[in-house]
Amino acid sequence: MPSSVLANEKLLFAQSVDALFVRALGPHLTREGRRRLRELGLDLNEPLRPAYALEQWKAFLRVAASDVFPAASPREAWFNLGERYLQGYRQTAQGRASMAFVTRLGPRPTLERVPHNVRAGNNFNEVRVEELGTHAATLWMKDVTADNPFFACGFLSETLRSAGAGDILVDPVAFDGTAATFRLSWTHAATRAVAVGLTRR
Repeated sequence: MPSSVLANEKLLFAQSVDALFVRALGPHLTREGRRRLRELGLDLNEPLRPAYALEQWKAFLRVAASDVFPAASPREAWFNLGERYLQGYRQTAQGRASMAFVTRLGPRPTLERVPHNVRAGNNFNEVRVEELGTHAATLWMKDVTADNPFFACGFLSETLRSAGAGDILVDPVAFDGTAATFRLSWTHAATRAVAVGLTRR
């Protein structure tokens, strides 16, 4: 394939696939789920490729959502996948180093690192964070790397939780099929569960 085509292709790097499908979901995928992933090009019994096409990654997510969270609503399943992604990322060498640094700084500085962490996992994404107040922000993501914005809601929420935030609310306020804008709010005390658009009790 010409190098110009490769340069323009949206790719997820192996560390992203490792974080979610090996470290976070590996013990929870069923035999059928692993078979379906293998048919799509992800054989978890083999070494990972250096990178995977974005459309492949999206197909992998569809399999994982239905296989690991079969009883959840689609919204909850994708949100849970996003949480698991960040949990798996923290287990990687780069994730441990990054999260150990930012989580000591609190929620706002941690959010400011999201653009760096997101871009480290692929060759195409961009994130912009606009602070609104002490405990609120808006965040724009060029590509949510999923069929809907709720996967991103999950890992943004888990990022804030890792930084000591509580009463977290992540609400997708705009989505054009690729890019999304999120409204985030939180308190400093990590006490209750995360929500998408509403607070879980």
